[in-house]
Amino acid sequence: MTTVIFVHGISNMPEKDVLIHHWYSALATDYAGNEGVDLKTRAYVKSVHWADIMYATPLGWASIAESSELSLESTGALSSGGPDLGEVDDAFLRTFAEDMNVDPEALLDSERVPLPSDLSGIEAEAIPLPWFLKKPLMRAAVRDTHHYLYNVAHSPRPGETYKVRDVIRGRFVDELKAAETRGPIILITHSMGTVIAYDCLKNVPDCPQIKHLMTVGSPLGLSEVQTHLKPGYTRHDGYAYEKIGLRWVNIFDPVDIVARADPKLRNDYLKSGGEVIEDIRQNNGGLWTHSFTKYAPKKTMRDVLRELL
Repeated sequence: MTTVIFVHGISNMPEKDVLIHHWYSALATDYAGNEGVDLKTRAYVKSVHWADIMYATPLGWASIAESSELSLESTGALSSGGPDLGEVDDAFLRTFAEDMNVDPEALLDSERVPLPSDLSGIEAEAIPLPWFLKKPLMRAAVRDTHHYLYNVAHSPRPGETYKVRDVIRGRFVDELKAAETRGPIILITHSMGTVIAYDCLKNVPDCPQIKHLMTVGSPLGLSEVQTHLKPGYTRHDGYAYEKIGLRWVNIFDPVDIVARADPKLRNDYLKSGGEVIEDIRQNNGGLWTHSFTKYAPKKTMRDVLRELL
């Protein structure tokens, strides 16, 4: 039987089982006449969970309820004003921020931007995203991505220190090794989860093979990310053909703040110089288009998932 494995993205998250349920429900619930995809009747559902390596405590139920107005990512970042950037390499921060069209100096400013008491007056598809939302989310994107790519020794809680990339790679490979005994594997990865999945598939020799890879709202198009995915990554032969049995489908919203600088991946991850990734656009709408729970209800993503299953 197929195993579907979720890999989450930036910012703090609920505990592992709660997040699995949250993502499963986002895919399974009927939406605007669009029939859901009930994974539990068609696959084992697992996840690679890494938020506890970066953040001291998981999001609680109150935060999850509040996230309906924004998203889990927004809620996690706003609750803290965004992570501290003191451990982030300055050159990485500036290049990454500029890749995402964010002013590095404004991002480095530690002053918290006040959160309006009422979000209802903000247009549903506000572009550009209001700075009170954008700043903490971009700080989370910079810090989380940096700590993974640089394998930072990070201490989320007193008495606990993790070499971030090493530990997350270990969790990823262990989850896939357990799954491969049950049958084919489909990876559904979001945001920084796409970076983790690609890195492990391309750079970790004992990582098991998978059948399909789905990347959603991915920053893999950013040059600063690609620089730190070597030696496995090259533009001419960056496709992870060694580990992906059939399809790599990349789903993006063109105004997704994390992906929009370079949302299409097929021309950056070639297979012997040829384009093989399937880039598929969908329009999420709403204030924070990057959220997995904005991607999951849409017919485009669900139709692709049905094909992969």
